[in-house]
Amino acid sequence: MELGQSTAAAHSMMVDLNSASHKHEIPEDGLEEVLRGWSSKAQLYDALAGVADDWAEVKWSSLEIQQRAHRVLYAKVVELLNGWPRKSTDWTDALPASSRRTRRVSSSPDPGTDWVASAVRRGWPADEFVVNERSRVPDQVMATSLSWTIDQIAKIQKDALKLERESLKNAAKQELAALFTVRKQPPLESSTGIRPTRQDIIALRRSGAPWTHLAGVAELLADADKPDLMEFARRHLLPDDDVRWRLFHLGTLGVLLKGLRDAGWKLANLRPLSGTKKGGPNYVAESPDGQTWDIWFEASRIWDYYNVPSPYIGLMEGVFASDADPVGADLAIIQKGVAAHLFECKYGGAGEVRRKGYHQVTTYVTEALEQLVPKAQGIVVGPDDVVLKAAEVVLDGSPIRVVGPRHLRSFLPES
Repeated sequence: MELGQSTAAAHSMMVDLNSASHKHEIPEDGLEEVLRGWSSKAQLYDALAGVADDWAEVKWSSLEIQQRAHRVLYAKVVELLNGWPRKSTDWTDALPASSRRTRRVSSSPDPGTDWVASAVRRGWPADEFVVNERSRVPDQVMATSLSWTIDQIAKIQKDALKLERESLKNAAKQELAALFTVRKQPPLESSTGIRPTRQDIIALRRSGAPWTHLAGVAELLADADKPDLMEFARRHLLPDDDVRWRLFHLGTLGVLLKGLRDAGWKLANLRPLSGTKKGGPNYVAESPDGQTWDIWFEASRIWDYYNVPSPYIGLMEGVFASDADPVGADLAIIQKGVAAHLFECKYGGAGEVRRKGYHQVTTYVTEALEQLVPKAQGIVVGPDDVVLKAAEVVLDGSPIRVVGPRHLRSFLPES
């Protein structure tokens, strides 16, 4: 595949990522609220891996989430490789170098022997010889920046090819081969990669080809390596539809948490958001009147935690060859024996939100009333561009609501 074709393939993949389906709104203010207290992408990957896939029962690991982020990033990288050198010698020849002189003692005369110094040092005939050596030292910023960039590309390529091997395996093949070859040769083979600073990238841009090209990719990779999780999610996760709906789930949680804080509730974070089936609620909340509530992210664990039987598990026990996993609301605010507020997050069009959301949340409310609390409400949360207005129906005394994230403040638990 020629360069133009490979670049076109990468661009096509990015188009597919961004237009495979309509991009419904994500509550970014809520997402930012959740991410604010986190310090690493590993926490973000763990949380996204913990979001249940109700319809496909696909359990992703945090590593798989990382691979999807790298797939998006890699597509951007290979698109920028147009015009890069296709020979490793083009890179080594472009490295400016200064000379460094060193002196060593040898048991035999070698090229560069200083005969006068040898005679002065050992007498004549000498049994040891002073040898002067001159070596080329490449510009350190260029060498370390190039090494770091190649290493980063190798890492994200490995992840990306696991997901999109057929469409990406030939993208910028010659350009990448030249990079990986030069990394194994002097002088880069002994060079430690260092992430370039903003000043380093500016200097590279002013150094002519091929460093101008390197600056663009190094800047892209350096930005992706920074700890700004919101910007990382916006650039490298939101374009992927298979991850975007998970971010909607996290964003809705953030809107809910922010609404509680603004209403005077005190929140304490008990444990990380993740896909583990063990443990209890993720937050504990104290209402303005002093009552304590549990806040759950993926609430299927409530049955074991509150030591009450799950009607679903009881029904399914022994019916199938494999055991059933417990079901539960996406988000829940519960005070055992008092009340439960159960939230089902549905990212999609009207059909996805209204039918599946309604069916699921009414089931959760029924189960909670049967085993856990005397009163409960169910809230289906769909994208703001899909849910045009909030609506409510009361079924056997229990409110069932359909809302967008912007409406959540109106349906916070009564303290």
